[in-house]
Amino acid sequence: MKKKILIKPILSLFSIIGLGTLLGSCGQKETAMAVDKKQPNIILIVTDDQGYADLSAYDHVSKYCETPNMDRIADNGVLFYNAYVTAPVCSPSRAAIYTGQYQEKWDPKMAWASGLPHNVNTIAEVLQKAGYTTAKIGKSDFGTNYHNAQVREFPLQHGYQSFVGFSAHAHDYFLLDEKTEISTPDPYGTSESLGRLFVDSTKTSFEDTYSTELFTDKAIEFINKNNDGPFFLDLSYNAVHHLIHEVPDEYLKKWNVKKVANYDSSYGKYKEYYWDYTQVGKISDEEMRKYFLANLNCLDDNIGRLLDALEAAGNMENTMILLVSDNGGEPLAGANNLPLSGSKYTMHEGGIRVPMILSWPNGLPKEKDYNHRVSTLDIFPTFMEAAGIDIPKDAALDGSSLIAPIKENKASKSAKDPLFFQFGNQWAVIDQNYKLVFANDYNPKNRPITSQIMLGAHPGKVALYNLEADPGERQNLIEQDSLRAQEMQSLRENWLQGMKGKYGNYKKD
Repeated sequence: MKKKILIKPILSLFSIIGLGTLLGSCGQKETAMAVDKKQPNIILIVTDDQGYADLSAYDHVSKYCETPNMDRIADNGVLFYNAYVTAPVCSPSRAAIYTGQYQEKWDPKMAWASGLPHNVNTIAEVLQKAGYTTAKIGKSDFGTNYHNAQVREFPLQHGYQSFVGFSAHAHDYFLLDEKTEISTPDPYGTSESLGRLFVDSTKTSFEDTYSTELFTDKAIEFINKNNDGPFFLDLSYNAVHHLIHEVPDEYLKKWNVKKVANYDSSYGKYKEYYWDYTQVGKISDEEMRKYFLANLNCLDDNIGRLLDALEAAGNMENTMILLVSDNGGEPLAGANNLPLSGSKYTMHEGGIRVPMILSWPNGLPKEKDYNHRVSTLDIFPTFMEAAGIDIPKDAALDGSSLIAPIKENKASKSAKDPLFFQFGNQWAVIDQNYKLVFANDYNPKNRPITSQIMLGAHPGKVALYNLEADPGERQNLIEQDSLRAQEMQSLRENWLQGMKGKYGNYKKD
């Protein structure tokens, strides 16, 4: 962060409430427990495919990028420079965010569709049992069982009392109505989906609206209805995911890009429209970047509306807000991950190191840069400590709370241990400042967004990097430090065996 002022926390941490039984199986009786009124509200904002350089609070911010409202969260709290997700695509990454565990434990393929077991608690389930009012707004995606309100992966089945949004990998921003859905040959894809949204478990038509603005409206309604708190709001935008060109006219005008006609059934299948506009051809490299910045601009404005609503309700001081991207930026949508190499889909730093910010005026410093390694596995325990919920030792969480480490500017307990990644045939181990990795590049010739991407220096080879000295992963140290590489490879093999040994412990549909 450009500002370096450090303000001491206003209040001390809340006392721990003994709720050790909360993390039992999902089948246990869900009895709302007495809630300390000092408990903070908690808001988790998950953005979709936001680049590492696409947050203007960072000193490595990309050219022309301005996110003044996201920066308000950073100015009011903590900016993380070394925050990691557990996968370079959203479905497995989100599974880890919401469970606080490596999704590889229950996904033998260690790939796209991890799903959500019945006997793994989510953040929402634990907070709801502790008396929090819970809501999910936006995207729900665990990689499987899409468009179905009866499955474990659906928000109402894992701890949320209300839901407005979609169950899919992606959704059209404008086309949220039944008429379009009925007239479309293929409305229920995974990425290429459109039509009505769920309101709780009922499909509901919305007309003359835009999903980023609609989701913000619903989030503000939720905040205003729960002014006495405590509440947990999971606001998961589909911005800034494809279709990136779908932006309200005022933003197209501001960024000087043409309006592209919305899909209609005369185009053919919606899948055809979707894929036509996720590649260079109908949209150029330069235009794609401008559409991205326009889409990000709209998202940031809406986050500003949310923050304004919190302030108007008098809830800002005692609300913990965490914003994180679900994976690295998508170059095919014009995102920027520099100075990192690679992007979404890859195990290079650009695929797994993400923008992340956290504020809680009543409990954490303001305007603080935090350079120690963190991961989204730390979100679950951080929320639990803020809420005063004691986590049993057998809860199997793979991260640790960040509250004390942030205050003391020290590495967290989990940061002292290796961090592991496996996605398809790609993998990585990060231990202290070193990373052993096997990564591929994602730059298909027929969809080349090349202006914003820094390709890996050693794709398809096992490489060892010193991330502190070489965050762009250009200098492969594997020959000159072969002993370290062997030690890290052994760490990885042991971790893999541990994950495979846990498959039978998790109950899925």
